[in-house]
Amino acid sequence: MRRQAINKSQFLLIVFFLSCAAGASTPDWLRSLAQQPQKKYADDVNAVVLLDEKETTVKDNGEIVTHTRIVYRILRPEGRELATFPLSFSDQTKIISLHGWSITLKGQEYETKDKDAFESSMSTYEVFSDAKVKILLLPGAEVGTVLGFEYERKRHPFVFQDSWVLQDDIPVERSRYTLHLPAGWEYRADWLHHSPQDPIVQGKTYVWEATDVPRIESEYRRPPNGALESTMLVTFFSESLKNQNFRSWNDVALWEYQLTSGTREANEALRQKVQELAPANLPILDRINALARFAQHDVRYAAIEIGIGGLRPHPATEIFAHRYGDCKDKATVLMTMLAVIGIKSFYLPVHSQRGIFVENTPPNEGFNHAILAIQLPDASYSKPMPAIYEHPKLGRLLIFDPTNDLVPIGQLPFYEQDSFGLLVTEQGGELIHFPVSKPDSNRLTRTARLSLLPDGTLKGEVEEVRTGTEAYRARSHFSRQSDADRNKALERALGGSMPGFHLDSMEAQNVDNIESDLILRYKFTAEHYAKNAGALLLLRPRVTGEKLTSFDGTKPRHYAYEFDSPALETDIFEISLPEGYKIDELPDPAKASFSFGEYNSKLESTGNVLKYSREYKITSSSVPPERIGDLKKFFHQINMDEKNMAVLKKGN
Repeated sequence: MRRQAINKSQFLLIVFFLSCAAGASTPDWLRSLAQQPQKKYADDVNAVVLLDEKETTVKDNGEIVTHTRIVYRILRPEGRELATFPLSFSDQTKIISLHGWSITLKGQEYETKDKDAFESSMSTYEVFSDAKVKILLLPGAEVGTVLGFEYERKRHPFVFQDSWVLQDDIPVERSRYTLHLPAGWEYRADWLHHSPQDPIVQGKTYVWEATDVPRIESEYRRPPNGALESTMLVTFFSESLKNQNFRSWNDVALWEYQLTSGTREANEALRQKVQELAPANLPILDRINALARFAQHDVRYAAIEIGIGGLRPHPATEIFAHRYGDCKDKATVLMTMLAVIGIKSFYLPVHSQRGIFVENTPPNEGFNHAILAIQLPDASYSKPMPAIYEHPKLGRLLIFDPTNDLVPIGQLPFYEQDSFGLLVTEQGGELIHFPVSKPDSNRLTRTARLSLLPDGTLKGEVEEVRTGTEAYRARSHFSRQSDADRNKALERALGGSMPGFHLDSMEAQNVDNIESDLILRYKFTAEHYAKNAGALLLLRPRVTGEKLTSFDGTKPRHYAYEFDSPALETDIFEISLPEGYKIDELPDPAKASFSFGEYNSKLESTGNVLKYSREYKITSSSVPPERIGDLKKFFHQINMDEKNMAVLKKGN
């Protein structure tokens, strides 16, 4: 039931190319749904699914035909986007039919057909794929309109699986899944985020149904939809087609290994490049690093995914010769180069969103990314690295993502930490739990030397030193920006908490040197930063680095709160006071300590210098729903400290 997004340019093109006629031949099943009494929903619900009906028929040759009906009622103006209906297809998935109707609140009816659809490629400048999309646009979309879509697709899957997604970010009044199996076929139903349900059975037909399914709530820093939505994963089994279904993760790993066999052969040109980059006289870890950098930076990301090419990597020699490839290609060429120096490595299919795969996820081919697990010789391990996984049989494995060119080897991108991936070996494999970095690995150290003028203007210089995830987050913006754009971005970020802020200068060091700390230095002037109150100046000692952001502690929370990763942030602001002013009152120190994080701050005065220092430490990647109360207390105490004012008084 997942809806696909389309961009604005596609939407405008549809408007030009699509023509629809009123007086439609609307089917009775849709009219009946439109006449149902409207239920009461929360004021911010944009639309509701009246019916989501999916009927899957498996044929004896393995072909799968799916017939779907989905009906929406628009409740708010924002729900009108549902009148734009995209349906994907490819060389393996064909659209047999596509139809759409709308019934307005006034009873006007409209119809669109397959021939009215606008067709678009789903490729980008970085990806060439046979995946395409047909898009219908229904007229008459307004509050109260009922939209109905009906389509049929057939596919020849590489893996015999199907899914029924019961839940969406809008409520679902009725959802139904029907399965027809041929004689001799069996199925297994695995449930995610929903208690198991038994079907109604009639011969080889199985029917599941759910009613009044609540929406997935929109919450700041919640897990992705795929980690929350109620889903039934269905696997089909046939004795005549055994190689296209999975009974265990070991089966999936064997399938992945066989799929990639024959792609990791090295030729002379590749071997020579390995010797050039990683000569034998270097320490083994330096040789591994050199080859990893080549895969990261010298092999440009570009995907050509046609048919099985969406799952099988290209041969390493082709990737090396062309110097481009997608994630699995980058992993393949690095695996091949590592083998030349005697280092074994293993494919690690993963998902780019944390939480999609967990410890009890049933076996499936839902991964969308590929990285590597590099087997390290014991002698090469000289210092701890956040991306090390200790395997009981394979020993020390260094998990590395060659696609991310902003995270050095030895570290993991934050979105892969605390996640699960499939370790693929020749003998099979298993899901493994990726490590989580420690707070010390992801540091932001901010120091500032500032001067306060009698009129309340604050000016001075700030230095920020970032490592790990903190460095990656900054580099992901800075590395793709000009100096002028960097200045504008920093002005926007700091101007929000400092009215009258002006950036005087800024320099960034090691933006492209990902193995070194990222250092940012800037000078600024903030007019009337401190507030005049007669003979008093009210000064906020916490100058920048607001932590609360968009978290709303006043609303009930349904899901876990996700941090990027554990982190340690420290601030030291030294503010020289204007001549003639003395400290009249200082706020109390702040202290908060919970299982997921700690916060403390203090204010000191030496001569005419006021020194504010604080430490913000996060020790977990997420806070579960049952601890959200503690999180609210944590952020509340931080928020109070960040807003506190020091009172300065002008002497006689």
